[in-house]
Amino acid sequence: MTSTELTFAVGFAYMESEQIENFCWVLEKLKELFVKKDMCLQVILTDRDVALMKAIKVVFPNSINLLCRFHINKNVGAKCKQHVVNDLQKTIYTLWMEVVWASDEVEYGQRLHQLEQACVDYSGFINYVKDTWLTPHRHRFVGAWINQVLHLG
Repeated sequence: MTSTELTFAVGFAYMESEQIENFCWVLEKLKELFVKKDMCLQVILTDRDVALMKAIKVVFPNSINLLCRFHINKNVGAKCKQHVVNDLQKTIYTLWMEVVWASDEVEYGQRLHQLEQACVDYSGFINYVKDTWLTPHRHRFVGAWINQVLHLG
């Protein structure tokens, strides 16, 4: 996704299945096409496809794999609509966005605490947010961590 929120493709590949080995093969071919021998991609932005993320670690071990906030926020917004009553959805989603955009770890902790307090009656939602996104992946999309990486996004 570009800074103007448009997507673009750097290539296409048809794979038999979305397995780590297949992603590794595709990424190796991409590496051959776009990367000089003495250069390596510094930042790679993807969705949360676990096999793809593992393949990136293999093929581009020195690269940083960030996750697309747009897609994360769409998923969190949909989950919010499932678990939270209508009149609180906007408030809780706004609190979520404040967690995502927190500029340092102290602010992150404060914003997360506010979100947890607001979601005291919505354990399904807060558990989803923490278990699916924050605990395993916060360093890939929360400002406190990704602002330390030049990613132009």
